[in-house]
This record gives sequence, structure tokens and C-alpha cells, in this order.
Amino acid sequence: MKRFFLGAVALALTPMLVPSVHAVPFADARAGGMGGVGVASGDFTRTSQNPALLTRFQDDDDFYFQLGVGALARDYEDTIDDIDALQANLDAFEALVNSNDPNNIPAAEQLKDEILGQLSALDQSKPEANAGALLGFFVPSKSLGFGLTINGYLVGNGLINYIEEDAQLLEDALMGAPFDQNDIQSNADVQAVGITEVSFSFAREFQSPWLGQFSVGVAPKMQRLDTYYYNANVSDFDEDDITSDDNMTDQTEFNLDVGFHGNYGPWQYGLVGRNLITQKLRNVNNQDIELKPSVIGAVAFQQGGFTAALDLDLIKDESFAALAAARQWARFGVEYDFGGHAQLRAGYRHDLEGNYEDILSLGLGISPGDVFTLDLAGQFGNEDERGAVVQLGLKF
Repeated sequence: MKRFFLGAVALALTPMLVPSVHAVPFADARAGGMGGVGVASGDFTRTSQNPALLTRFQDDDDFYFQLGVGALARDYEDTIDDIDALQANLDAFEALVNSNDPNNIPAAEQLKDEILGQLSALDQSKPEANAGALLGFFVPSKSLGFGLTINGYLVGNGLINYIEEDAQLLEDALMGAPFDQNDIQSNADVQAVGITEVSFSFAREFQSPWLGQFSVGVAPKMQRLDTYYYNANVSDFDEDDITSDDNMTDQTEFNLDVGFHGNYGPWQYGLVGRNLITQKLRNVNNQDIELKPSVIGAVAFQQGGFTAALDLDLIKDESFAALAAARQWARFGVEYDFGGHAQLRAGYRHDLEGNYEDILSLGLGISPGDVFTLDLAGQFGNEDERGAVVQLGLKF
């Protein structure tokens, strides 16, 4: 299972290496350090958050290159270690009881108790993992800013089910019945969805007597959706099988993001609609997996080096209902910029639906001369939920 999580990262990185085609700007470390905000508070370097931001830049800004990777996981390390230990104990138990040596019974009884304790501890464990990668090239302009983004994202989770009949199976083996660990019914159920996309962003600034200066951006994109479903007994669970062709379905379609941005003095406001065309795909377990539209409204206050921003999901995000509960995130973030050379960030994310735990984030930006940028973000939640994002950038 360790390779499963590494596989998630690899899947997210794959679109950057081959011409396949994502949905959520997960690997934006600047946004990640501020709780995920960026629809209103960013400039053209945050185009992955809102295509309309391509019109926000300094006079000497001509081009920006962005490369980011990130991961967020909950409870998976302990689950991985526990399954590995369980499989080792099942191997040892099978060897002892099938040896027909009465001297091995005491050791087998001890192993049986350990195995049942492990199964009980694993029951209803729900490890989760997200991984993402982002590659972007952006050229800002008031008349027609444009950019190319290659984005990958994967969300996966698992559920461990302890079947109580396994206790009797182990007890019968101690009494002399033949034992085959493949008869264990307790199982691990894994689901994952990977999204990859190639998007072209365009934005233009307009002047209105009612709205003043405002910008509109669009990001048409080719988008591929991959689903994975894998179920196996805990005794023979093999992480390499998760992404096998037998457990995968895929589909490639066109999609669209649309963004809006405006300002009034130090106040910035933004609106973005992502994945406006619903994608639907059935996995190998005959479950419909849907990527649905999301709409985010945002407001930010920027004065000097200080920024405070609030991004709010205006509708529930019900994408991937087969493996993820509905969520509606409220995100808040602050940043202080030390003369363009370094930035400190903090943020907070809360699910208004109450299905997910709150996430606290901290971030650091290093940008000597505002040319080379290194952005780091850490994310912290309950139940061992931890995440990290790193991003490199070059501005010309």
C-alpha cells in the first residue's frame, strides 16, 4: 500500500510527461499556505485559481513559469503498517497450523489473538490520500492575457471491513481444520479518481460605468477522468493491482472554466465557475462517478504588503459522490509580503456541510528580487491528516 500512495503521485505527474489530459488547482503552494484562497487575492501567477487574473500584473511582468506538487493524506501510514503486519502474522499462522506439529499450537494461539486484534483495530479504517501536480506558463496582458496549464489531481480512499466469521475460521484451524489464508473474508476496498487536463486560459480587462475596471477570463480544456476500483481480502491485498487495466475505466471530454475579477480601492472581488460541463463515468463496480460544476465567490483586502482573503463555495460540491461526501468549503487566508522578497502565510478551511474536518495551513514564500520563487505550504487536520505542497516559479 505504500506504493499505492506513491502511485497516486505518479498518476498526477503522468500528464506532464505524456499527451493525456484535471480539475482542482491542488498543487498551488501559494494558495495552499493560505487555506486554498486565490480567486480574488492573486495576480497572474495564480491563473490556475481564476483565469481572469491574467490581467493583474506589474508593469515589468512579462512571463511566469510555475511547477508545483503536493499531497494530503489522513490515517494512511498507520493503516499501511497494520496491513503489512497482519499479512506477516497470517503467513506465520498458516505455516504453524498446517505443520501438524502439536508443539506449534501455543505459538499459533498467540498469533490468532494478535490477528484478531489487528483485524478489530483495522475495522472501518478509512485512509484517504490526495495528490496533485501543476505545470503552468502565463503571459499577462490587459488586452489579451493567455496561459497554458497542465494539471493533474488524484483523490483516493479505502475502507477496511472486518468479517467476524474469520474468528471462527482461525479457531477451527487451531482444532485441526486445514487453513488457507485466502479464505479470510475481511477485505480492503479501495476507490480512486484521477483527473488530468490541459487548459488554455485567456483574459481581457474591460471598463464599465457601473463596475469600473473588471476582467473576464475563460479556460477551455481537454480533460481526462480515470476511475479505479479494487477489492481484495486483506490476506492477499496487492497495491500493484489497484491501477491495473482490469480495475480502471477512463474517458476524455471537453470542459470549461470561467472567471471574473474586479476591484474597488484596496478591495478585490472574484467569481469563478469550474468544470461547467458535468463529466460522468461508470467504474468497474458499476458506480457512476461524476465530476460536477463548482462555483466559488471571493473577496480580498490588499494594502501594502498585507493581504486577507475569503473564498466561499457558493454551491455544494457533490463531485465523486461514490467515494467522497458532499462538501462546501469556506476558506480564509492571510499573507504578509516583505518587499517582494519573502512572504509569510496562514489559512483555515472549514466544510460548511460538516462532512470533513477543518484544515489549518501555514506557508512560506522565498522570492529574492521577485524573479525566482520557492513556495512551501503545510496543512494540518485532525486524525493524523497532514499535507505538504512545494512550488517553484520563474518570473520575467
